[in-house]
Amino acid sequence: MRPLEQSDPRSVGRFRILARAGSGGMAVVYLGRSAGGRAVAVKMMHAEFVDDPEHRARFHREVAATRAVGGLYGPGLLDADTGGRRPWMATEFVPGVSLRDAVRWFGPLPPGAARVLAAGLVEALTLIHRAGYAHLDLKPANVLLTGDGPRVIDFGIAQDSRAGAPVAGGPAGSRGFMSPEQEAGAVTGPPSDIYSLGATLAFACTGEPPGDGLAAVPDEGLRAVIAACLRPDPASRPDLRELAGALAPEPPAAWPPPIQDEIHRHIAEIENPPTAPPVPPAARRWVLLLSGAGVLVACLGGGAVGTSLFLKDDAHPKEDARETGSASPTPRRTASASPAARSRVLEIRLDGDVRLTSLTYTINGRTTTLRNVALPWKVAVDVPKYPPPAAWRIRYRHPTGEVGYHVFVDRILAGAGSKGGGTSGGGQGNS
Repeated sequence: MRPLEQSDPRSVGRFRILARAGSGGMAVVYLGRSAGGRAVAVKMMHAEFVDDPEHRARFHREVAATRAVGGLYGPGLLDADTGGRRPWMATEFVPGVSLRDAVRWFGPLPPGAARVLAAGLVEALTLIHRAGYAHLDLKPANVLLTGDGPRVIDFGIAQDSRAGAPVAGGPAGSRGFMSPEQEAGAVTGPPSDIYSLGATLAFACTGEPPGDGLAAVPDEGLRAVIAACLRPDPASRPDLRELAGALAPEPPAAWPPPIQDEIHRHIAEIENPPTAPPVPPAARRWVLLLSGAGVLVACLGGGAVGTSLFLKDDAHPKEDARETGSASPTPRRTASASPAARSRVLEIRLDGDVRLTSLTYTINGRTTTLRNVALPWKVAVDVPKYPPPAAWRIRYRHPTGEVGYHVFVDRILAGAGSKGGGTSGGGQGNS
């Protein structure tokens, strides 16, 4: 959770905006509160996408899917406006920690908790498919571990499973967790979610996407379930009814204590959100001067910047990480989205022919370290409008090979570097 920035709205629809909960490639998520005091998550499209019909259509589909399937196993939709200047939707705010972060910070789930997770996700997918949708982006970052079980979030690429059509625009999803047919851009549907379920459970039990490490899953029955879900042929994968039968009811197991503590931390943050600093008097005079003169200032500095902020949950004090290879929309500049009226979108992309053993980047004094990063990898985030510039630094290590990075500010190249034959690289600057 982060304080509001000066360019952030203080109210959206009938909801008061309290803090920034996260940001991603297409939208920013705020912690809000209704007039009755209910905590809500308000997801608002980035300003640079509002004139793009494709992004508007995607946001509209996400709202429709959330409305259809939200509830017991996902965030319920409270309100939305997809036709306004800045499309937004409001859902209940679910305090929890993503499965991705829980495993990275505290290690793989013990067998009892892993079975609770598996059974809960099967129940969630049953409701999603019954509503006529395939999620198509089930992965550890989109699974929240909450006090009352797992929740599935982010229906940004959900598809009407009754249509039986390929995903628009080709493959979409996250490498390592999408099905083979999805990665190939072929026809997708509920069986694709079954594959993603197996990949997600493999990560929960081993800390890695599926591969040759299924033998490390300690629960033999759960190992068999995962292997069945990961069959390459969609027709040979089990359906949800079979999976529910294989995951016979057992005495409920609680999340490990560190995960429970993290959930309680999120609950406390909702009740005590960070407050935005007041606008300095000098800054207020500068804003008044610009507005009175009718001046439009557009400043873009050189260099690069990036941070890992997500639509699902806030950064942990130890680390702020994203799944390697996760796909996200590329920011787009439009004439109507001026830096004087919004924050900037900065994106870091890394490509290469090796897997990074470590990736560390520091943004304005905040450091993030990732391990075992598969390439290509990228992250996009809103940063305050210019000035002041944001200081950045990138460092990575890898086996001998070639790795390069590119940094964009509102889709304009702001920094790049590459190195072949070495085992480390990086760069630094200001944007």
